[in-house]
Amino acid sequence: MATEELVTEQFQFLGIEVQKDVLRKCVSLCEEYNVDPETFIEQWMAFSLTNLNGAPPSIDNLNVLETREFSKSSASKMNVLANETARSSTGASLPIYGAAASAQSENEVLSNYMTTTPKRIKVEKEQVPIQQNEICPATYSPTVGSSVKYTSRTNQGSVVHSYGQDILLQKINNCKDLNLTDINITQVANDDGELYSKAMFGFEFLHEKASTFDNHIRYVSQCIMKKNGLSETTSVTQKTQTEVYVAGRIECDADARLNAKSVLLQGTWENSLSNYVTVDMDNLKQYSLFPGQVVVMRGINPRGDKFIAHEVFHDGARPVPDPKADLMNTLKDSLSLVIAAGPYTTSNSMGYEPLKDLISYINTHRPQVVILTGPFLDADHANVKDNSMAETFKSFFEKLIDSLGEISVSSPHTKIYIASSLKDAFHVNIYPTPPYSVRKKHPNIHFIPDPCTLNINGVVIGVTGTDVLMHISQEEISLGMGGDKLARLASHILTQQSFYPLWPPPASHPVDASLWAAHAQLACTPHVLVLPSNFRYFVKEVNGCVVVNPEHLTKGTGGGTFARMIICDDNELSKSIAVQILRI
Repeated sequence: MATEELVTEQFQFLGIEVQKDVLRKCVSLCEEYNVDPETFIEQWMAFSLTNLNGAPPSIDNLNVLETREFSKSSASKMNVLANETARSSTGASLPIYGAAASAQSENEVLSNYMTTTPKRIKVEKEQVPIQQNEICPATYSPTVGSSVKYTSRTNQGSVVHSYGQDILLQKINNCKDLNLTDINITQVANDDGELYSKAMFGFEFLHEKASTFDNHIRYVSQCIMKKNGLSETTSVTQKTQTEVYVAGRIECDADARLNAKSVLLQGTWENSLSNYVTVDMDNLKQYSLFPGQVVVMRGINPRGDKFIAHEVFHDGARPVPDPKADLMNTLKDSLSLVIAAGPYTTSNSMGYEPLKDLISYINTHRPQVVILTGPFLDADHANVKDNSMAETFKSFFEKLIDSLGEISVSSPHTKIYIASSLKDAFHVNIYPTPPYSVRKKHPNIHFIPDPCTLNINGVVIGVTGTDVLMHISQEEISLGMGGDKLARLASHILTQQSFYPLWPPPASHPVDASLWAAHAQLACTPHVLVLPSNFRYFVKEVNGCVVVNPEHLTKGTGGGTFARMIICDDNELSKSIAVQILRI
């Protein structure tokens, strides 16, 4: 028998507090439909998570539960009983057992029931309005409302930064009128012809890790020497009073931030047996160094224990590919893109209003390609860390992907490429990060790793969701460089031929050395490089590459920015790209 104490005990087991009137309603439902308290609570939780986004029990919600679940179940049982009674009343066994009178009374009951049943069915067909957010996660606690700062903003859709020629910027507003021909998009493989799809990490041996870095130092230093016309290098510890060239990787002599007095240069195994030497920076007029950077230095080493540097070479960038090299895969018309970086909801809400607004923008403007970088479910979000979600992180992510998949209805030619992030609560915490995976496949959605290089009809686009600019900025030391700091930070990625040239990485950014060597290197200098960062949004041309920082779609409790781009068919591709940064 159901009592208020038993019902209260079941709710308290789930951490749910209910009021007295709600308890009485629960007990009455248990008694009316002959359900024990434990089964009733289980049915309520299943119904609440499925239809009410995990809303707490109330009188109105319990009425909805009764209408949709218990009344339906009761009606079904009555129908079965009526059918059995009808079948038994037509048999000859009733008179044998002296049940003719009871059969008549049962027929009367059945007749009365059948006259009242249509009213039941009518009630079941009535739709009880339930306000729910399709991409809001189910929670055990009341759902947090929308961010007031975000919903009260007045500058949505405004253009805050533009790059490119005026004629292209005018065309970028009409990207939905472009010729929506088939676009050939492929992921660029690494030098071994491999694509990054699955991650095997945590099995590194120290000697394998050392060999990985040694190969990297040797290769990049050879590129630097070839580009600067240098002939040969010597050991970093060789005693010499005449100028020589040495190659190696910048390191710090302590577990602290790099400074001009703590610079070490680690040589290769071939030339220096991987030994390192202290670098005297006093004679250098300009430099820009950070840990992990491969450089070639010119200078002297009188005693073998300190290299006095006179000049530093660090540019080993690969050439920009010809977009018309493959005549069967060239851009024959304009290409429109939308680029955005997560998080996709504000820090004080799980309503994902910014993502909804971005989807609305895509449905309206219908770009040909959309590039989105994670995180989608940030592990540092307050509502993720407090364990208040009543569904798994992965199932909610699939719900987000389903909402993006619906773009194909209004914009069937739009292709969405989603780069993974190690910050996502449901994904592996390693860099390079393998692509996401979901059970339901959407033809317009493609998952790519972080980092990744795409080839769109000859246009090469490098994409990463990692804030490598901020990471390098926190470790870099420079002197006499002048110019644009952000452009200089971006140039390090190109000159080092790596999406993430910094080593060691921050503690919050775990990097697997073997995966890094295989899948975090630049196959070429891309035409466009997407580098989302906490730095202010910008678009700059660096070494023939257009670097785009769309910033993030949300900033704290407010809205952020995203980018839209148009690329036209032109011999000089960097001059035929226009980009605008918009507020969401």
